[in-house]
Amino acid sequence: MKRAFILFLFPLFTIGVFGESVSVKEGDSVTLHTDVTDIKTDDEIEWRFNSTRIARVTGNNAIYDEDVKFKDRLQLNIQTGDLKISNFRITDSGLYKFEINSPRVSSEKTFSVSGVSYTGVKSLSVLVGDSVSLHSGVPELQRDDVLLWRFEHQNTPVAEINRKVGIFNTYDGPDERFRDRLQLDYWTGSLTIRDIGTSHSGVYEVDIRSGSSGYTTHKSFNVTVSDAVKSVSVTKGGTVTLLINVTEIQKDDLIQWIFGDIKLAEILKADQRFSTYDGADERFRDRLKLDNQTGSLNITDTRTTHSGLYELKIRSSRWFINRRITVTVTDPGLSPAAIAGIVGGVVGVIILVAVPVAVHVNAVVINHRRKIAELESRRKSVRLLLSDFFSAVRYI
Repeated sequence: MKRAFILFLFPLFTIGVFGESVSVKEGDSVTLHTDVTDIKTDDEIEWRFNSTRIARVTGNNAIYDEDVKFKDRLQLNIQTGDLKISNFRITDSGLYKFEINSPRVSSEKTFSVSGVSYTGVKSLSVLVGDSVSLHSGVPELQRDDVLLWRFEHQNTPVAEINRKVGIFNTYDGPDERFRDRLQLDYWTGSLTIRDIGTSHSGVYEVDIRSGSSGYTTHKSFNVTVSDAVKSVSVTKGGTVTLLINVTEIQKDDLIQWIFGDIKLAEILKADQRFSTYDGADERFRDRLKLDNQTGSLNITDTRTTHSGLYELKIRSSRWFINRRITVTVTDPGLSPAAIAGIVGGVVGVIILVAVPVAVHVNAVVINHRRKIAELESRRKSVRLLLSDFFSAVRYI
C-alpha cells in the first residue's frame, strides 16, 4: 500500500506571524508550496526548521544539510522551491521558514506544521448492491479548490471538481465499470458509489488542492465488496422478519420487496403509499406486514412454499441498494431421535406383548399333550380289559 501521499487532516489556513498552519497525519507526506513559479540561477533559496537550516538551492542544485532528523526524507524542487517532507513524524512538527534572496526580490514564507498520529487507510466493507459514500472530510469546497478522485492508483480520475473553470464531472472508467453508478456531492466533494459490485473493490484516493493555501489534502479508502447472501431460518408456522437496516425511510425513497417474480411489498414515501401483495397463487395471502417506518417486512404463519430468495430494492436520489436474503422454512415433523425413540418403543411393546402370548401357547400345547397321553393310557387299559373278558368267555 502506498504511504507517500500528500495528506492533511483538518487543513487550516491562517495569515499571521506563522503564515500558514497545516496539520498532517503521521506517516504521510506534506508539500510546502512557496508560490514561486521560476527560480533564477542567482536566487538564494533556504529552508529552515525551527531556525535550523535543513535545505537550500544553489545554482541548479538542491543541497540538504546533514540532519539526522530528516535523513533522506526531504525533497526540494529546484524550479519552485517547494519542499516535500516524506513519512512525516510527530517530531517533525514545528515552524518551517522559506527565504528567497536575489538582486531582484527578497521574500519569506512561514508554515506552522503539526503532526497527527497515523490512523491508516480507512477500510469499508459492503455487500453487492449496496451504496457506499466516501467522505472527503471537507465541510465545503472553496471556489479555487481542485478535487480529484482516483481508483486503484490510476492516472485517469473517476471524478473531479474545479469550480474555477466550471468542471464538475464523474467518469465511467476505461472499462466502464462505474457507468451510471457515481454520484458526486457538489459542496463537499464526497463520492457515492451506487449498486456496487465486486469489481468495485479496491483503493479509492481523493486529492484536494487548496488554491488559497497551496497545500493538498489526501485521503484513502480501502473498499471491500462481498457477494454474501444473508440466510434466515424459521420453523413452519412461525414468523420471519426481513430487515433493511434503515432507521427511517426518507421522503424520496422507493422500497420494493420481491420473491422470485412476485412483488410482495412496495413503499413510495412521497405518495404515502404502503402496499403488500398476495402473489398470483395467493401463497402470501393475509401473511405480510410492512413496517411503514423502516420498510422491514414480516411474514407470518410461514409455510415451506415461502422458502426461497427474497430481494430488497431501495431507490432514492442518494443511493440505489440491492440486498438478498435466503429464507428457509423447516417442517419440524419428527426428528431422527424422536423417530428412533418411537420405533424403539414400538419394538419394545411388540416384544412385551409377544412374550406372554408365547408362554400361553406353550402352556396350552403342554396341557393338550398331557391330555392326549392320558387318553392313550386309558385306551390301553380298556383294550386289556376287553382282551381278558373275551378270553374268559371262550373258556365257559
